[in-house]
Amino acid sequence: MGVLNFKMLIEYDGTAFHGWQLQRRERTVQADLEAALRQVTSQQKVTVVGAGRTDAGVHARGQVASVKLDTTIPPEQLRRAVNSQLAEDVQVKTVEAVPDNFHARNSAVRRRYSYTMTTARPVLGRQYVWPVRHSLNRDLLIRCAEQVTGEHDFAGFARANASVDSTRCRVEVSRWELTEFDMVYHITADRFLHHMVRYLAGTIVEVARGRYTVEQFCSQLETGPGCVTVYRAPARGLVLEEVSYPSGNSAGP
Repeated sequence: MGVLNFKMLIEYDGTAFHGWQLQRRERTVQADLEAALRQVTSQQKVTVVGAGRTDAGVHARGQVASVKLDTTIPPEQLRRAVNSQLAEDVQVKTVEAVPDNFHARNSAVRRRYSYTMTTARPVLGRQYVWPVRHSLNRDLLIRCAEQVTGEHDFAGFARANASVDSTRCRVEVSRWELTEFDMVYHITADRFLHHMVRYLAGTIVEVARGRYTVEQFCSQLETGPGCVTVYRAPARGLVLEEVSYPSGNSAGP
């Protein structure tokens, strides 16, 4: 056997998970994957690295993970074996052997998220949307989203105690997809701060319901915390859709 580096594309319903990252007493996606991999690799010591450390209740269609294993199991057989050990709310969609220097988080060049809300009162699928009870000015949703595009310091839209080297992110896409009842916020960036998408979506809704102006929202974006009280949208509306790597190597649906 020899040590190989594997790239995995993973889908999960985050409802019953306490996020991606390992926690001592709580169920997490990383813990489930590592336990499954230990079962199929004769109890090897396994560390799975995720491209995005999604929070409790956040879902993923296109999470990417990397893991190094001492095995001769072919990638497709490995995928089937791991899935046989996983619950129905998390599944590995693809597995491929990749160069040793591939790292799911550090090699990523952009990530794409969606956040879904609705003015309806859904019964089916309610764990995947935020039911908004307020009347919203959709033009204001669009105007705020337009301001987010570009490179900004997003310290005013991140968890206050987040420990990161930089709070600057470059946003390539920030737009709303609107139907009669549903509103889906699409955002793509080179990186995201802790809770950043949820703070952006929630605070944009505060503008659209008339609590703040677009100008106040822009001030928070340009000068940092203190211009408005940011609102964190519920986790259940957020989905990690896709992670992209150099040379157009994307992973997602």
